[in-house]
Amino acid sequence: MPDTYDAVRSILTSAFRIPEDEIRPELTLEQLDLDSLALAELVLVVHECFGVRIGNEHASRTTTLAQVVDHLDALLAGGTEAVASS
Repeated sequence: MPDTYDAVRSILTSAFRIPEDEIRPELTLEQLDLDSLALAELVLVVHECFGVRIGNEHASRTTTLAQVVDHLDALLAGGTEAVASS
């Protein structure tokens, strides 16, 4: 998780200009001020960066950053549950 978390944090700081010190795993994407357009962009940027697609249900405003990272880790590890739900 640390490498994935760091990469997602980097995406949030560079693409969405969220200050690094304001990003914490327990915050929801809404608390990070990501609106629906930003969430769609996040899904695209994550796909470009990691080569996997996360479903909208895993990138909703109520999803925490830790949940996004956990889902990404499962996708990258080839977890069948994560792949089936994306």
